Amino acid sequence: MGAFKSFISLMATRPIERSNEHEGVGPISFRRLLESTDFTAPVDFVDYTIIPPGSAIGRHQHVGNEEIYFIAAGSPLVRVNATEARLEMGSLAIAHQNDWHELINDSDQPVEILVIQIRT
Repeated sequence: MGAFKSFISLMATRPIERSNEHEGVGPISFRRLLESTDFTAPVDFVDYTIIPPGSAIGRHQHVGNEEIYFIAAGSPLVRVNATEARLEMGSLAIAHQNDWHELINDSDQPVEILVIQIRT
């Protein structure tokens, strides 16, 4: 029950707003659900992110880690290197170490995702 209460209190906190996420267009809002200070742990952080219509997490590259995008709602367009794909609810997209990637909401509905950063 303690983990559930912690999750509820995190979801009740005010989201962090960013208007220019990795030089994308915003606003993007997110809540940090988990952040590990243990550098031997496999997960660095988990964010619950909402990308409003017409917004995007811009093209960026991660060095030394990879990110997994789990789509909770919506249908964003994801570009990883030269590959482009439309994701549906429940889809996963993985940006491996050194991949260039961006996530674009070109729909008329918000996109909700869990962003999981894995240490590699």
